[in-house]
Amino acid sequence: MPPVEDRMNSVMLSIIRRRVPSAEVSDFDKPVYDLDMDSLDVVDLSQALEKEFGVQADLERVADCLTPLEIGSYFKELIGSA
Repeated sequence: MPPVEDRMNSVMLSIIRRRVPSAEVSDFDKPVYDLDMDSLDVVDLSQALEKEFGVQADLERVADCLTPLEIGSYFKELIGSA
């Protein structure tokens, strides 16, 4: 199985590229709204990461994240405690 980082990047890019087809990992530090993502996209991203890693996220905490990088960091915390 690929490393957690690679799996997370793949899942995140699959969701982000729905809005920005040219997005790359280097774009993860941009605000989600600058990536043309709305709150439903953030929920989709959270659900995709939950499914991939078998964790349950607090959607309020995810909603407080401003960038995909912050969402990824939160999920890394969850994965580390799973």
